[in-house]
Amino acid sequence: MSRIDRLNSKVLDAHKNKALNILVDIYLMLGIEELNKSKIKSGCFLITQAYVYALEDGDHRSQKIREILISYGREE
Repeated sequence: MSRIDRLNSKVLDAHKNKALNILVDIYLMLGIEELNKSKIKSGCFLITQAYVYALEDGDHRSQKIREILISYGREE
């Protein structure tokens, strides 16, 4: 099983189990990986997904995620 297949499976399980913290983990990790490859649009998209789930879950990382989005002009 490839990495993407494993991550897709984890995302589906997290949705099924309402494990928003896992969704934050996955989307934030993938978003940062994209940003590190200078793929700004896809990175910010994924980090936005992490931000939405972090806000919904009251996750302490939401402020840090917001700061990343601000630094790329995606949030005010």
